[in-house]
Amino acid sequence: MIRKIRVKAVGDLKLKHPTAGVLRPEGSMWPADQFTLRRLREGVIVAETTEPAKPKPEKAKAATAPQT
Repeated sequence: MIRKIRVKAVGDLKLKHPTAGVLRPEGSMWPADQFTLRRLREGVIVAETTEPAKPKPEKAKAATAPQT
């Protein structure tokens, strides 16, 4: 299985990976292959290190009636 990383273009560049396709403005998942790693070294893309925040599911509060 090929490792993938989320990358984003620096500036307004329009890039296309040979197998993964076009790099979207909000970022895309690209394989961590020679093409992607070369673009990272060149500085035309950056790897996003943080994933978008996912909403935390709220825990259901157990309603307990006071015992008398």
